[in-house]
Amino acid sequence: KKFIIVVPSIAIREGVLKSLEITRDHFAALYDNTPFVSFVYDSRRLGTVRQFSDSNHVQVMIINIQAFVKDVDEEANLDEMDEEALKRLNVIYRDNDRMGGKPIEFIRGANPIVIIDEPQSVDTTPKSRRAIAQLNPAATLRYSATHRNPYNLLYKLGPIEAYDMRL
Repeated sequence: KKFIIVVPSIAIREGVLKSLEITRDHFAALYDNTPFVSFVYDSRRLGTVRQFSDSNHVQVMIINIQAFVKDVDEEANLDEMDEEALKRLNVIYRDNDRMGGKPIEFIRGANPIVIIDEPQSVDTTPKSRRAIAQLNPAATLRYSATHRNPYNLLYKLGPIEAYDMRL
């Protein structure tokens, strides 16, 4: 019931939000009106992360890779950091008294399905792949029209097939 869509940019994030808005009725009809909540991760609104992990509804979080890739390697060394270094960490890796832990811990506990939108822009480095692994995904799907490395391909829809299907 928990999904995270990792995007490379604000423009892609806005496109994903619009797609979810447009397809909301379609999914409601397809899945017997099962309610779902979609939202953009915002480090100033961490209550949504708590709701993401605690809710029994279908939840879709959209997050930019920049929100959690920068400090992925430093997260393991938090005990050795001074106060100033801790303040420079991405919010997702910082302890938050109001939440009762780090936002990343709530996300990990949800064991989400991670969908990487435009993987040729998102999971291109070892550091970004480690950051995605920090989300503790139950499964990871890569979604793109222009895969550079199409391993474990599940579905392919080319322009001719899309035209033939009147898409």
